[in-house]
Amino acid sequence: MLVQRIITAVVLLIVLLLVSVFSAPVYFRVFMAVASAVALWEWLRLTACPAQSRVIAAIYFIIAAWAAVAGFDDSIASTDSIVSAASGGALDGTGVELAGWAGWLTAVAAVLAGLGVLFWTVIVPLILHRANTQTSPVSIGGSMAGIVVVAASALGLSMMHQTYGVWFIFSFLGVIWCADTFAYFGGRHFGGAKLAAAISPGKTRSGALCGLAAAVIWMGVTMYIDGSFAGFIRQYFPDVLVLLVGALLGTYSVVGDLYESLIKRRAGVKDSSHLLPGHGGVWDRFDSILSVTPLVLALWMLIRHFH
Repeated sequence: MLVQRIITAVVLLIVLLLVSVFSAPVYFRVFMAVASAVALWEWLRLTACPAQSRVIAAIYFIIAAWAAVAGFDDSIASTDSIVSAASGGALDGTGVELAGWAGWLTAVAAVLAGLGVLFWTVIVPLILHRANTQTSPVSIGGSMAGIVVVAASALGLSMMHQTYGVWFIFSFLGVIWCADTFAYFGGRHFGGAKLAAAISPGKTRSGALCGLAAAVIWMGVTMYIDGSFAGFIRQYFPDVLVLLVGALLGTYSVVGDLYESLIKRRAGVKDSSHLLPGHGGVWDRFDSILSVTPLVLALWMLIRHFH
């Protein structure tokens, strides 16, 4: 199982490198549209009826793919032009009037980010605290939340990739990958008390602490590297706050993982699907990304708006 898991992870990493490093930004956006549509379908097949999950995911994919190809204008979708639209500006750095899409994308991103932050920081902790695994996973609210956080994550990653490039995205995702990887191996090595036994018996507090420490260390190392996510945060905040951001993101990577585990336990399934050998489904692989990216998107937009 571990070998299969590693092989699948390597293949996914190669695909991500191909669409983000060795091709035009539009291919990364299309990849985001495809991956997020599949993740949404997996989410909805647990929280809605099968027919609804297929229809909603298909509609989402059509909109996301169209926005990926036609909605982004590569000539204006820079950080200053996008954020200028958010703050009421009408011109980009060259004096060219901004297209309406820059403003619309920013407005949609801001709404989705705000709703995503509300969901992950307020609603989900309450749900996890109750740890009710016996209720039905079918929920209109849960399904709507899936649409919001999936769309926020796909749009946020696309905008940040368009704005800052590949290294920024990989250095951000590195926070999540470090947290997930070290939580897995740290938990296996140290064992000990369970983190949330009713929800996910395999997760331990020692593993969570290892993942948290790894996320903080990653932020501490990369904040001195130009063009990194942590380096961007360091431009506006003291070093200690950069590390705290790493701790926050590491924490919410666990929250996203636990929430998906709760939904799967309610549905009586082990994986969100069987599309990725060794990993289950796309949601299984990207659960932490879906919980962390809306927070990062909100933080990024607030920083760029006020600075």
